Amino acid sequence: MTEHPDMEALSAYLDGESDPLESRCIAAHLAVCPRCATVVRDLQAISQGLRALLPEQPPVDLAARVGALLDSPRPARQRPARWSKRLPVVAGAAASLLFGVLIGSALPPEPPASAALSLNALAVLGSAPPGALCARPESCYLKVTLK
Repeated sequence: MTEHPDMEALSAYLDGESDPLESRCIAAHLAVCPRCATVVRDLQAISQGLRALLPEQPPVDLAARVGALLDSPRPARQRPARWSKRLPVVAGAAASLLFGVLIGSALPPEPPASAALSLNALAVLGSAPPGALCARPESCYLKVTLK
């Protein structure tokens, strides 16, 4: 083996999951490479330490507790009357509608059409249209009469 095996290959070697040819190559490499041999020894120590740990039991038997909750009778829920749920929504909608009608009736009537023509206008456009294209020169200017 000309290069060092990666961590995945070393882990598979330690777990006995690598194929026999790869296992022989890694074993031959470990015999001549002290760095990789140290990594394998460290991985073996970690693996043995993890196996030595006792699995900790949960403090509560979850399966029994869930089973007891499922077997116990459910308390009857009292449903509130339908109008008691909808009354605030209906009252809010009615109040909004009444408020809109009152505001609408308090507004002054629209001005006559002749008054709308005498309003001052503001010319915002420059002398050339966007892209500076004009079919006729008189259409390039905005004619506004201000009073």
